[in-house]
Amino acid sequence: MKPRILVPVRSFYKDWFLTPDIMKRLRELGEVELAVDPADLPHSEYAKLYRGKDAVLTTWNTPAIDREVLEQAADVKIISHCGGEVRPFLTPDFFDIRPDIVLCNVSEVMAQPVAEYVLCVTLALLRSLFDFREWVKREGNWFDYKPEWNVSLLHKKVGVVGLGQVARQFIALLEPFDVDLVIYSNYMSDEQAAGQGFSQVSLDELFSTCDVISINAAATPENRHMIGRELMSKIKPGAVLVNSARGKLVDEQALADELASGRFKAAVDVTWPEPPAMDSPLRSAPNLLLTPHIAGPTPDQRIWMMEEALYNLQAFFSGGEVRGIIDKERFSYMA
Repeated sequence: MKPRILVPVRSFYKDWFLTPDIMKRLRELGEVELAVDPADLPHSEYAKLYRGKDAVLTTWNTPAIDREVLEQAADVKIISHCGGEVRPFLTPDFFDIRPDIVLCNVSEVMAQPVAEYVLCVTLALLRSLFDFREWVKREGNWFDYKPEWNVSLLHKKVGVVGLGQVARQFIALLEPFDVDLVIYSNYMSDEQAAGQGFSQVSLDELFSTCDVISINAAATPENRHMIGRELMSKIKPGAVLVNSARGKLVDEQALADELASGRFKAAVDVTWPEPPAMDSPLRSAPNLLLTPHIAGPTPDQRIWMMEEALYNLQAFFSGGEVRGIIDKERFSYMA
């Protein structure tokens, strides 16, 4: 008997993820039920969708899979998430209520494009590409630019906050630049970091000594505003700060105030709330590159996410190896 697969999906994402080829392969694997815009249903009706299903393929903005839903999901054996974050639709008691369900995501697939973004904006800001775009429009401005506008990443000191998959992909991309790398992770001891070949320092030291600071920590409740005014006041002149993780990690008013000093530059792809208010000082800061949450897989790459999520379903039901498994411990320190 083929497995029964539930696919709850917002209509906005349906055509991105559920291409004709993906749907064909899903139906070859099992009996598929699409639930389009399930958030529009009363929660009790949404919960009933899980009744009699063997697997669930979730995507972005999946409604909460809470106790009421899990009570209906007695036959569910695997939840394969086509995305990275699972905390928005799962609570920690999921693992106590149904420890038998295999939960997996596609964060490894998503990490590489985010790391690419971090490297891209780091280089752009160090080399002041956006400043030079305006500079050359004015007569007489060609060679006589400020030396601090043209800075290389080679041999610089780079600090990475958090050591998840994005951070590790970014670190791999840094290899040709021969940087002096330091890291900070509140889930890893200095000894554990050294055992993996990393030099761990305090946040104070990282912020006060690094030329480039990349925020890659998970947006867990205890990490809210972990990057505050005191830390950002320590950022050295000419440094670059990049936040591609989550807006909740940073005190954004403090960031705006520190940017106003003109001491350093920043790139921010994530804010809280998102998008920021129209009168947010982040929108007009001249030394801030603000982007609308574009760091993840580009539109042409989103199919990679669904390919991985589908692979995990196929692997599970054929006795193969499921990738990206999330257990209770990993859940505790991931977004």
